[in-house]
Amino acid sequence: MAKNNNMSILGLFLIIAFLGLNAYQWMTNSKLKTQLNKKNTEYLELDQVNTELNFNYEAKLEELEKLRGDNTELNTKIDAQKGELAKQKRKITGLIWTEKELGKARQAMAELNSQANGYIAEISKLKQENLKLQTQNTELNAQNVTLTEEVAVNEERIADLDSAKSVLVSQKEELVMENDDLATQVDMAEAIKINYIDAKGYDVGDDGSVKAKSRAKKVELLRSCFTTETNLVTEAGEKEFFVTYIAPSGEILYVEDLGSGMLTNKLNGQKVKYTASGIIDYNNEDLKACLDWRPNFKLAKGTYQVEMYNNGFQVGKGSFVLK
Repeated sequence: MAKNNNMSILGLFLIIAFLGLNAYQWMTNSKLKTQLNKKNTEYLELDQVNTELNFNYEAKLEELEKLRGDNTELNTKIDAQKGELAKQKRKITGLIWTEKELGKARQAMAELNSQANGYIAEISKLKQENLKLQTQNTELNAQNVTLTEEVAVNEERIADLDSAKSVLVSQKEELVMENDDLATQVDMAEAIKINYIDAKGYDVGDDGSVKAKSRAKKVELLRSCFTTETNLVTEAGEKEFFVTYIAPSGEILYVEDLGSGMLTNKLNGQKVKYTASGIIDYNNEDLKACLDWRPNFKLAKGTYQVEMYNNGFQVGKGSFVLK
């Protein structure tokens, strides 16, 4: 009797467990069904938005293509705009299928439509302007034919004038060359030549006195004394002379802060560096004068060349040696 009771309890327990399992499976299946329905609804919404995107995109591309013509520049612009729209479309597709952001996708689609409409309006305006320019160009071509005929007549007249002008220019150039030659000759005649140059190095005492020195390390002052020729062509008065010292290395002694500068050699038009300059009062007769220059560096040993300039010409030269 007790055995039968135990069997009844076990059977009842099994029935309850079976019913509980069926209830759990039912609840699980119901939940999965709800999730599946939700997924299907989301997919339908995504697909609907994507279909709308494709429709609008293709429509805008078609409108842009209709604006294509013979103008290479406009066609290139259309291709560039289509590329921009394709880039935007890829971005929106990502929002739809990857990020599933329908709100952002719809906003981006509105921006795409606005952008495409702007492109279409821009190309349409450019086409109208291009057509207007073509019309104007046709009118200008007609005017150009008339002008070409007038130009041909004027060119004949100009050719005659050019021929006469060429003769005048040639004569003018000859006169200019002659004047330049004469000016150079006058300048050369007015240059005061130098008969003798005595250039030496000197030591400077504390009292300002100078003493000739032949050793380079003792020299603090360079002095070039010279004797001029008598020149009756140039006007009497103050005349500026320039002296150039060329070191044994071939380098010109040149320090702007100590009075060095540049002059133009009128004989060849070349620029020449000078070391120092000075003004003397010339009275159309032989004259003795000196130019001093005090370098701010030690001089090297060797033979120094000396060149003197006046009125743009080299008027004398000499040399000296420092041991």
